Amino acid sequence: MKAHSLQYKFLTTVISAILVVTICIGGLSIYEVDQFVELQAETFIHVTGEKEAAQVNAIFSDMEKSVNIMGNYVLDSFGSMAEIENREKQKEIIEDADHMFCDVAKHTRGAVAYYIRFAPEISDYLTGFFYSKGSGIEEYIRLEETDLSLYDRNDTEHVGWYWQPYEAGKPVWMKPYHNRNNDITMISYVVPLYCEGRFVGVVGMDFDYTVLTDKVHDIKIYEHGFAHLELDGEPICYGGPVLHSRLQEEYLQVSETLVNGMTLVLSASYEDIGRIGNEISLRILCVALVLAAVFSLIAMMRVRKIVKPLEMLTEASKKLADGNYDVVSVPSDIYEIQLLTAAFGNMTQYLQEHEKLQYLLAYRDSLTGLRNATSYKAWIKDFDREIKSSEKEFGVLMFDVNCLKETNDQYGHEIGNKLIVACARLIAGTFKRSPVFRIGGDEFLVILQNSDLTDWERLWTKLDLECAGICIEVDHGKIPVSIARGFAKYDPDTDRQFVDVFNRADDDMYKNKRAMKLSQESKYLFKA
Repeated sequence: MKAHSLQYKFLTTVISAILVVTICIGGLSIYEVDQFVELQAETFIHVTGEKEAAQVNAIFSDMEKSVNIMGNYVLDSFGSMAEIENREKQKEIIEDADHMFCDVAKHTRGAVAYYIRFAPEISDYLTGFFYSKGSGIEEYIRLEETDLSLYDRNDTEHVGWYWQPYEAGKPVWMKPYHNRNNDITMISYVVPLYCEGRFVGVVGMDFDYTVLTDKVHDIKIYEHGFAHLELDGEPICYGGPVLHSRLQEEYLQVSETLVNGMTLVLSASYEDIGRIGNEISLRILCVALVLAAVFSLIAMMRVRKIVKPLEMLTEASKKLADGNYDVVSVPSDIYEIQLLTAAFGNMTQYLQEHEKLQYLLAYRDSLTGLRNATSYKAWIKDFDREIKSSEKEFGVLMFDVNCLKETNDQYGHEIGNKLIVACARLIAGTFKRSPVFRIGGDEFLVILQNSDLTDWERLWTKLDLECAGICIEVDHGKIPVSIARGFAKYDPDTDRQFVDVFNRADDDMYKNKRAMKLSQESKYLFKA
């Protein structure tokens, strides 16, 4: 082959163009994949941090609620400051509060001690009580009260539980510490009591700190990611494995401040994030190299008959390099050119699929953790193809949360969200072998399959029974969980696509919802 021949020039030009296009497309794809993976990782860790912090704060909120109940009980038991200063009245209140506080502590997650102490200036240094339980012990035991007069008020270990809320003038979360008396690492929440603007004592609870650390240790971010708690900028890890020293530049970190002043820190390894991008990049690189080799071989074998088609392919390559995937097929009656055209089309389709992958939305509902509407649409698209290609047995259950609007209007969206979450847990926990979707604000859908389909009536009844026993707690009452539902089963003789079954289930659900509104039970949905 002569260096100045058209064949030589054509081959060198074509092969060079193929290599350049392959490198450009492969490099651009790899760069875009890396950018997309890092962006998705940042979004994922931020969303995870907010969700996990909310769950940890919920634990703190339950603890604070229990202590506030005890404090309000004590203050409501006195009518005035004069009654509080009455020693006999103090003893009476302490005796009355004994059993009530014990019941509150037993129903508070992680509680290991509870106590009440009146101020020395209106009683003495020992007026109150202190109940505690040791490690592995379920029953609370009344222990001797700490004599406040024996310790300096700066002695945090012995009397910090009294003087810290006194000096702060507001409820206080104390720093975690290890109690040597019961061998439990704990965190305390103490509320100061005031009557007529005067400090009269404190009420508080001690909590097993491992309730929080166990929750934190269960948080996993990819393969090597982790979570930990920080206090005043320093890592703390009570009740769990000690954190190893880690280089900050090796991790993507997100911090969420908790209600007790601590910080929940989530760390995702850049190694994990990079591995995801590298796997996709390697596939793109392999496909690009294979295609480049195929294109070059075809050009060498059939050069005389592919001059014009190659010119068209070169133009198409330029469009593809510019991100234009609307590449017109190159017509040719030569088998090798047809292979090249097909391979080019496969590469285009492959890159299109990866581009679509970059813009896919998250398939999980952030509030309930169920599949969301985006996932539902994708699922149904595939489902319709399966219905047309084969016989398929399935059913559809539609659910609608009753009185969600009334709940939001009366109690706020936070309580409304609790109602939605409660319904989601009931539905997902009942139909465990079928996909469950949240397709609207108050609407859920279950595609019944396998044993859930054959056993749907029993599961339906089970769901009703569990609904009857669950209520959402509010300040002045309870909101029962009530769900309207409808069912339809796929009929191959009448149903041509999934929406036919969906519409019947939806109609059945709205009939049920209207019936529930007319029932005597629905008139008393909000109970005082």
